[in-house]
Amino acid sequence: MAEGDSDHPDDYRGGNDYQHHWHTRNRAMLGAMVGARRGLPVQGTALLAVAGNAADAASAVRAGAALVDLGMADPAVTSAFRASHPGILVCAACEQADVVRDPAMALRTGAILICAGLPAAAGALVPRSQLLVDVRPAMLPRAIAAGYAALVDLRDGPDHGLDAGPDAGSLAIAAICAWLGVAVVRTSHPRQVRRALDMAESIRGTRPPARTVRGLA
Repeated sequence: MAEGDSDHPDDYRGGNDYQHHWHTRNRAMLGAMVGARRGLPVQGTALLAVAGNAADAASAVRAGAALVDLGMADPAVTSAFRASHPGILVCAACEQADVVRDPAMALRTGAILICAGLPAAAGALVPRSQLLVDVRPAMLPRAIAAGYAALVDLRDGPDHGLDAGPDAGSLAIAAICAWLGVAVVRTSHPRQVRRALDMAESIRGTRPPARTVRGLA
């Protein structure tokens, strides 16, 4: 059974022990992803959840998101969320964010920079270890071969609303991208997509199951 099947859903993860477990895993995963500058390996797929407000962001974290996208949120909201959720990176359009899309801001603050495509990444002035390259799924192998940490945005695909859940095709794409080694997947449906990512990594053998069962004669 994949670890995420029992750990991620809100109704299964109400206890402090689960919260501590998942925040610890997020810190380790993100440290590996952005810590290449320290010689650490890049492993695992982080989930970037799109959130309209702090409450949605907190819910996404409980569902297994390691990063949250607060968009144009007030800098005070970003700072408050970071303080209340240590180990979770915040993507926003302000200098308090950990992940930004503005090259000048990334240079100024040291934040991770999301580049739109490989040409933009090649021309970026920040270190490669500070880059996250936003690519289409078809370009993922090329980005990985070039040595970049890649992001795939599933919000570009079919979306039937938060209540209806993600399109089945989006879940399949998420699983394939995890298999190929994508660093981050961006979505509005963190719980379902996190499960797809976890299952792909468990099947591939890069992520241990939450529980193993041995058959006894």
